[in-house]
Parts: sequence; structure tokens; C-alpha cells
Amino acid sequence: MKYYRWSNKGEGRKIGIIGNYCLYEKVITEETCQEQSLTQEDLSYGTFKFVYGPSAGGLLEPIKFDINTSGERILGIRAEAYKTREIRITGLRINDAILKIERINAPFSASHTIAFLLAIEDALNLDQDYHTQLKRIAELELERIRNHLFVISRLTEAASLNVATYHLLHLVEETNRLIGRMCGHRYFFGANLINEVKCNFEDIFKVLNIVKEFKSIFDGLLESRIFIDRLQQNGTIRDINSIGPVARAAGFTYDARKELEILPYNEFNFKTVTFDSADAFGRFLVRGYEILESAKIIIELSDRIPKGSSNIKEPIKAKEGEGLARIESPSGDLAYYVKVNDSYIASVSVFTPSSSNLNYFLKSAIDTIFTDFQFNFESFGIWISELGVIIR
Repeated sequence: MKYYRWSNKGEGRKIGIIGNYCLYEKVITEETCQEQSLTQEDLSYGTFKFVYGPSAGGLLEPIKFDINTSGERILGIRAEAYKTREIRITGLRINDAILKIERINAPFSASHTIAFLLAIEDALNLDQDYHTQLKRIAELELERIRNHLFVISRLTEAASLNVATYHLLHLVEETNRLIGRMCGHRYFFGANLINEVKCNFEDIFKVLNIVKEFKSIFDGLLESRIFIDRLQQNGTIRDINSIGPVARAAGFTYDARKELEILPYNEFNFKTVTFDSADAFGRFLVRGYEILESAKIIIELSDRIPKGSSNIKEPIKAKEGEGLARIESPSGDLAYYVKVNDSYIASVSVFTPSSSNLNYFLKSAIDTIFTDFQFNFESFGIWISELGVIIR
């Protein structure tokens, strides 16, 4: 493995559980790193248990929350995902496995598929084509823009800001259509193969029109006291092991794009956005300004990705090996650890950002009030479809 090495103990920041192992910044260990689960407080006089979900108007995907409360304040909370799936990858040829990986969570399809392929290419000791690397960055930044637009639309919907909500959803749809025209599918299905991206990014600069429209909405939201009041000091969480926008909203500069140099992000002029409020407002700000930073990357990419060129494939040097790759998905670190044997998948493990973010959401929800629940939950960008997947 060229991006990671095995170690007897953790080094650097801890990312989380991947299969039977513990993933850190640049090492993987066999130690246990199970997060301590929250315990429900005993129901004392005047308190009761309230069940929210698994199907409720404010929830996009099925998840049940068991909440202990005395009426409004959340005293204890548990979550149970209602969208569990077992997806079998072991024993498949690599190209057949990609078809399942890219469908684990369609909104994060590029993140999942690219992390998986980077791990496969690591296992096969394959040198990546430079233009393929640039195209993968383009996919990841388009996916980041689309996701952050959607998460912010969920926040404005919770505040009943309908004009802003539908305008943001319109921009999500425009991003989907642009991706569809460039890659043949609005969720990048079929676009990614080993050392190859089947996208023509000749029109990628058109996403800048979408970002320009978003900037006007974003500026308006920053002046809305009604909106900001629902986010500030709501769901405060500051944890050294948190990831993605949750960590960056708490002042941590964690960004897998700059940590591993697994893709040539260091060639681009962008900054890691951080704030220090550690609340839902901080997470909203991080996502908003990250859209603007992604636009900077795309401006540079539009001049560097060859128009309509085909990639020069490097010969595959090995048929077996192990590989591990981690990328920065829109909601934080996403990693795959794979073993390949005679061009078949021998084993695969995944770390998803939703598994980490749900844990930190539950911690942040203690002592908040239920009327602010949806603002806090949506600010984490959790996908239940990703959370409930069991990959074998």
C-alpha cells in the first residue's frame, strides 16, 4: 500500500472503523476503535420517551429516533436506521463490483466509486493517468457543490423559506443536468473505470453560473435573522475525532484532499474553510463557502482538462495485492480497503462519513430543544442509505 501502512498503534488523527480495523490519518491498525455509544438516561418523574420516525414529514430517509424528554428539551437520544442493505462485493470481478459500489449512495456515487478505484489501483500497483486524476477531481468538486446546495436547501426548508428552498433545488437540478450531459448520467453511473473517466468536461465552466446564482441566495440567507437564529448555538459539537464540515465548523483543519495527496489537489488554489462556532450555523457556513472554493478549483480545471481527449492506459502490473484509499467526500472522509486476488475482489471494507456523523449528531442533540431538531440534523448531511449498508 503506497498511501497507507500497517501500524501497532494509531498515529495522527483517528478517522474511524473500517471493517475489523481502525483507520487513522496515514496508518491502519488492528486495535479496536469502536465509538462509545450514548446511553439513554433513566426516565425520572416528569420525563417520557418520544419516538420520532422512522417515517415522518421532516425526515427524508427512514430512521427512528428514541428521544427522552421532559417536554421540549432532549435529555437522551438513540437512532435506528430503517434502510439496511447487504451488498456482496467479494468474489466479483472489479468492473462488476463497480456497478454495485456506485449505487450504494447515488448522491455520493463519485466519492464511493473513486475511493474504491483508488484502492483497487493501489492494490494492483497501477500508476494513474494524470488526466484521469484531474477528471476525478472535477467529479468530486461537482458532487460537493451539488450536495452542499441540497443540504442548505434542507436547512431553508426547515425554516419555511420556500423561495430560497425551491431556488436551491432548481440549482441542484441544473447541476444534475450538467453532469448528465458531460458524463452520460446525472449521478456519474458508468463514468468511472480503472484509470479511466468517461466524461467530457468541455462545458464544466457552466457550473460557475450555478455557483453565481447560489452566491446571491447565500448572501441573502446571511442577512436573515430568522434563519440564522435557528442555527446559532444549535447542536454544538467540538470533537477532535469528528470529520468533514462538522470538524471544520469547529475549527479543525481536517481535509483529506490535502492530507494524502492521493489526487493532485495541491496543484490547485483553494483553502480549507474553517469556523469556530461548532454549531449548525458553522456547518452551514462551511458548506456555503466550500461551494465557492470548489468553483475556484473548477475554474483552474477547465483550462487543464483536455477537451474530449482519451486517456492513455497504463498496463496493469499485478493481479493481486491490498490497497487503501481515502478521499474527502462532501460530508467528510470516505475510505475503502480492498484485497484483490487474480483480478477478483477477495475482500472489501468501507468507512462512510454518515457512520461518523450520526454519532456526532446524537451527541450534539443532547440539551437542544426538539423544535430545533431538524436544523441540527440536516446540518450534518447524513445519508441513511449510506449508513445502513453492510458491504461484504
